[in-house]
Amino acid sequence: MNAVLDVEKLVPAWQALRLAAPISHIESESDYEQATELLNKLLDIVLDDVTHPLYSLVSVVGDLIEAYEIDLEPV
Repeated sequence: MNAVLDVEKLVPAWQALRLAAPISHIESESDYEQATELLNKLLDIVLDDVTHPLYSLVSVVGDLIEAYEIDLEPV
């Protein structure tokens, strides 16, 4: 797959998305709490409807949370 990256469109789209839903790499407990709150709000809306337009966003936020939790686990 050769995806074309249009940075001129991507930057404002990313900024708009972050204003609507604060999504970023989780680096602190505060980030983790914010992501968890966002995920819970999304789950209240999406439930388990895989056809919901926000279902993919639920997966992305869940993956960010899971990655942070795995990094916290002792080796």
